[in-house]
Parts: sequence; structure tokens; C-alpha cells
Amino acid sequence: MLIEVKSLVIATISIVSCLAFLVFITASWEQVGWLGLWVYAGVMIAIFGSWILLVGRRNIGKNLLETSDFAIIALFAALLMVVDAGSMFAPGLSILWFIAPSLAGPLLSYLPMGIVLGAALKLSPKPGSAFTLFFVYSGIIAQVLFFNPVWIPRSLLCALGLEAYYLSSKRGTTSSLVIMGVMFGMLVPSSAAIFQIYSWGYWQPLFTTLPAAILSGITMAIGAFLGSRLGERAKTITY
Repeated sequence: MLIEVKSLVIATISIVSCLAFLVFITASWEQVGWLGLWVYAGVMIAIFGSWILLVGRRNIGKNLLETSDFAIIALFAALLMVVDAGSMFAPGLSILWFIAPSLAGPLLSYLPMGIVLGAALKLSPKPGSAFTLFFVYSGIIAQVLFFNPVWIPRSLLCALGLEAYYLSSKRGTTSSLVIMGVMFGMLVPSSAAIFQIYSWGYWQPLFTTLPAAILSGITMAIGAFLGSRLGERAKTITY
């Protein structure tokens, strides 16, 4: 098979869980309070962490990341930061954030993010690459050093979620990267919407956040496909 069944299982679990929590917390955050956030983060981290231990135990100590892998990860983590910042200032398109916010994120942020992730994981298809890439990009080290505790669990669950899927998939294949885009493209914006409620007091209605999360999954899948193709071409230069 071109796609591992276990990768489809964890992708389905992730999509259903993140969208269900988005709906529940959006509707009930005032009633459940901060407990809702910690339950959400704890459940998602437990799911992804347990899956990594279950699926990745055979890979522990094997096919370790090398200097070239860390160089690739550093480069593409920097590109992810450019995508993150640049999506807010895209010439002529930044108006989308005001007139169509549910469309702006998927097009300006998650489409190029999918391209970068797809290319990076095509070039470094090893256990640990996905986690390390998002770990570096998310700034979790800075969050620890400058003590931003609310956002630390979100960075951790996203990094674990990306690695949990990637370990389960046929790493480096275009088909697996496209499914990764669907799964991760929904996990990232839904988790962001949930954490923004608690950390910023920025509550958004479901008719804004839910379509945006679904569209982000679609656009990141497209981006991952394009990134995989770019990564395949880049291999002829780097190797």
C-alpha cells in the first residue's frame, strides 16, 4: 500500500479529537474554565505521546539524525518563521484577514507552511525530523526561558502530533505527506483557536474557526504535495 493503515488511524484520531475539542471548548469554555484547556492539552499530548511510544519503539536508537539533517531542519524552521510572519504582510493580500479571515489563514499561512513542511520532510525522512522541526520553529525553548507557560503545551502537542503521524507513515512519500497536510493543517489552527481563548481572551465563533480549520487542512495538503515535489528535485542538488 502507498499509505500505511496506522498513519490513517492516527490522522483520523487527531482530526476527530481536535475538531471535537474545538467545538466543545468554543461552546463551553466559560463553564469549564481553565480545566478545559488543561484537559484538552493533556488528552492530546497523551494520545500522541503514547502513539509514538507504541509505534516508534522499533526506531529508537536507529537511523539517528545526522549533521546534515539538523542543517536541513534549521533551514526549514527559519523558512517556517518567514511564512508565519510574512502571511500577515503579503502584498495586496493582507486585506483577506479583514474581509475573509476564514480564507486568509488557509491561503496565506497554511498553504506555504505545507510547502515548507513537505519539502523538509522529503529531504530528511528520519524518525525525529518532524518533531525537531516543529520544536525549533515553535520557539518552545524561548517559551521555557522567558516563561510563557500557557503556550508550551500547545507547541508540545503540535510537535508530538506531527511526529506521531510521521513515524506511522511511509516517510518521505508524497501520498503520506499529503495526508499529513490534512491532519496537521487542522490540528494547528484548531489548537491555536483554543489557546487564544484562554491566553488572549480572544473568543471566536465556530462559523469562523471551524471552516478555517477544515480549509487549512485542505490547503496544507496541497502545499505538502507541492513541497514534496520540490524536495524531490532538491535531492538531486543536495545528495
